[in-house]
Amino acid sequence: MAKSQIIKDIANGTADIQTALKRTKVLLQELNNDKLLQWVNYEIEGYPENADIPDYRIIGGQVYGTYFKGSIATHVQYNHVPISLGNLPDEIKNDILTIKITQGIEALNAMVIESRRKENGGLTRLIPSELYPHIAQANNDLGMIIVTASVELNMAEILNIFPKIESKLLDILLFLEKQFGKLDDLDINTESKSEEELERITNHIYVVIYNDKSITIGDKNKIKDSNIASSIEK
Repeated sequence: MAKSQIIKDIANGTADIQTALKRTKVLLQELNNDKLLQWVNYEIEGYPENADIPDYRIIGGQVYGTYFKGSIATHVQYNHVPISLGNLPDEIKNDILTIKITQGIEALNAMVIESRRKENGGLTRLIPSELYPHIAQANNDLGMIIVTASVELNMAEILNIFPKIESKLLDILLFLEKQFGKLDDLDINTESKSEEELERITNHIYVVIYNDKSITIGDKNKIKDSNIASSIEK
């Protein structure tokens, strides 16, 4: 069967992710399931503060900073060098080094483009200055006077967000095409399926999106044995 144009556009790179998400939203609307639409809306508009963030949007980083050691007259200054978090508790380390990327896909793309224009490139998150003495203490160096410190995000992990979303969109659309036929009219005939078939279709798409095979969702939105478990400053 010839592929739907939306699938060919994504596969050929002629449709940007924002457009692909909007087209997919129109199709998923027919399934009348808020949980599926929530993912599409969050990817378009951004994730609210208390929302569960997908694993592919949780990014690691490395602390860099500027600090000096010694007296004011004889100090040695270190500019933009890696700083260890030493023996800080793991919970605090993870809180500092792990960043949740909440921006909508278009806003995130704009941030990546803008970051490439900067001298050092990359995206960073500032570390609050009240943590500086604790970081120095964790390095067993009370003579370390930190001037600035920030987490530089792993750019490869950030860039990987885009193909992850594209891959999920293709999996969803290929599955919908298999179930309902060509999608060129951005319409699917849900009346051609029984209630049980629609629930199975909805569950399959849920697994594609959330990678959680413990979920059963349908008209009653049941969830069985589920284990579903900030801004970036440029």
